[in-house]
Amino acid sequence: MITRLDMGGLRVDLLTEIAHKYMPVAFLFNDLTPDDMARNADWLGPEFLDPVGWQVGVAFQAYVIRADGLNILVDSCNGNHKPRQAALWQHDLRSSVFIDNLAVLGLRPDDIDIVLCTHLHCDHVGWNTRLDNGKWVPTFPNARHMFNKSEYDHCFTRYQAEGAALYYGSFHDSVIPVVDAGLVDFVDAHHPVVQGAGGTVSLSPTPGHSFGHVCIHARGGGEEAVIAGDVLHNPVQLDMPELVMRADYDPAQAAVTRAALMAHCANTGAWLCAGHIPQRSITRIRRSGDVFRFADEGAKYNV
Repeated sequence: MITRLDMGGLRVDLLTEIAHKYMPVAFLFNDLTPDDMARNADWLGPEFLDPVGWQVGVAFQAYVIRADGLNILVDSCNGNHKPRQAALWQHDLRSSVFIDNLAVLGLRPDDIDIVLCTHLHCDHVGWNTRLDNGKWVPTFPNARHMFNKSEYDHCFTRYQAEGAALYYGSFHDSVIPVVDAGLVDFVDAHHPVVQGAGGTVSLSPTPGHSFGHVCIHARGGGEEAVIAGDVLHNPVQLDMPELVMRADYDPAQAAVTRAALMAHCANTGAWLCAGHIPQRSITRIRRSGDVFRFADEGAKYNV
């Protein structure tokens, strides 16, 4: 299992909160059929698709990019102590794994210089804040948090109408507190985060799953890594780019975006870095006729 990329003067590390968890198929997909599962069983193991239990395997993971002397956290997973009765997979978690794994990378929360969120859903902003004496405070107090302005504005308009109910409460407890603390820079979907001699980090617009979803492109040493956020959730979507994730904001646009990102990675050899795909979180993909497969399809990873 690949957990680190060294790309010239730039480094990308996988940062895991939940390495593998089985969820009901309906957690991700309303339209996945038994025939779809059977057709993909020859190249996807039960860690991804479990036809007997009618489950899919997911992970909740972030990435750390080190570039130009900066420590950049991409997405911040679920977080601890968050009240999520309507999202029980992340309700009132009390786990040290995320912060412990950050320490394994030699970093403390105070060492993070930039937090990038591919989008503002609850499982990508959770560790933006922590509970301190009954108050939500920034977990990364020295970091500038960069949000795509169009994504934030869209969410804030909904927040004004829906209040704390938006995204199970995460916008209220994991986004607004860092805005109120003055730690947020609102940027556009093409923002150049780092333009250094050792490598570059930039955003690109990948709408569909959310209104203003972005991917993160890290380039260095002649290589590229694309941190894909929620452009895809399970490798069955390599075979079925059109497969809608139940929470896609614009399903048709999400399918177009997904196919385009897969084609980019297959055509250029860019590393695909997924947040919700366990075991093969960092991988290369290839074309297989009209669909896609892992480039190392023969390799087997165990959960």
